[in-house]
Amino acid sequence: MNQYAISTPEGSRDRLFGATRLFRQNERRIRNLLEARGYEEIITPSLEYYDVFVQAGSSIGQEKMYKLTDRNGRLLVLRPDNTTPIARVVTTKLDDEALPLRLYYVQKVHRASSFHRGHSTEVMQAGAELLGAKGMMADLDILTAAFEALAAVKGETFRIELGHAAIYKALISSLDVDAETEETIRSHIENKSYAALGDVLEPFKDREAYQALKAMPTLFGGGEVLEEVARLTDNSEVLRAVEYLRDLIDAITTAGFGENVMIDLGLVQEIDYYTGMMFRGYMGGAGAPVLVGGRYDSLCGKFGRDIPATGFAIDIDALSDSVVLKQEQTAEELVFCGAGYLKLALDYIHVSGKLAELAPCDTLEQAMEIAKRKGYRTLVTFDKNGIQKTEVQA
Repeated sequence: MNQYAISTPEGSRDRLFGATRLFRQNERRIRNLLEARGYEEIITPSLEYYDVFVQAGSSIGQEKMYKLTDRNGRLLVLRPDNTTPIARVVTTKLDDEALPLRLYYVQKVHRASSFHRGHSTEVMQAGAELLGAKGMMADLDILTAAFEALAAVKGETFRIELGHAAIYKALISSLDVDAETEETIRSHIENKSYAALGDVLEPFKDREAYQALKAMPTLFGGGEVLEEVARLTDNSEVLRAVEYLRDLIDAITTAGFGENVMIDLGLVQEIDYYTGMMFRGYMGGAGAPVLVGGRYDSLCGKFGRDIPATGFAIDIDALSDSVVLKQEQTAEELVFCGAGYLKLALDYIHVSGKLAELAPCDTLEQAMEIAKRKGYRTLVTFDKNGIQKTEVQA
């Protein structure tokens, strides 16, 4: 048999039974939390024109996009990102809506990769976007929504790592290096490649930014991290960002989330996309982030309307893999009836107050066999003698 007829494409998978229940439970809890915070759902097409992401200057390389053409030969992509299409909608179709806008989504993104290493190419994301608001309170709005979304899912150990795009941008711009060198430095900081970073920075050791850039992979922890970077540089843009982070953390701590926040000034992933604070979220002992977010004030302007924005996206697949939730209760009663008693049986299922299911069989013996095999506690029977309940013996 052809192996491709019985397997899933690389990077995708089937999610079965218990795993699906946990997945949907996570999705519902995040959805309920965001709606309670005033966010309204938006759905964008799975297929977008490739030009949408070119216009946005997407940091997702075209080689990571699944591409196809429409009947007129125009290039399409399977949606590789949720925020860019939302920016397209807001700037082209929501001109009359009063700002700020609170939008959320629960939909898939698709990203191809030549080196999967266990990475998914199809990911269900839940995310929130706050558009048309800037400043400390707007950032706190989206940050606390992210905190509460993770808390709603597990309510145990999670952490948010917080950084600021202006710190790296100000330091690297002072070196006046070419794009290739800048990307090399950024990559070494992101990957915490201390030795390689030191080597590439060696020609700039007489520059004021040298010590701070070299230290960035190690600037991880509590408030002392902000003190350290302020000691290493007197760059005014860096110091403003440090002061902003300090005020942000003070407010977060006052709101009761202080134990869940750490500083990571080596957070430089997709640095061109973000314009202010950036953050990543982790659950339990997971090594990979389940949440990414930050401020991206320049994106909507690329579609013709300058709107400040901030948001986050949760990888529900990664989240579901990293936590073990209490299973929602499964049905405990199996209800058997003949065709003439169907209404009575359905009325019982609807009003009994217990989780009950209709037996999909024609004889009492078949119903009892199903009840034993599937682990129901009670077999409820409707017939000419009324209703009978029988405890199921395993």
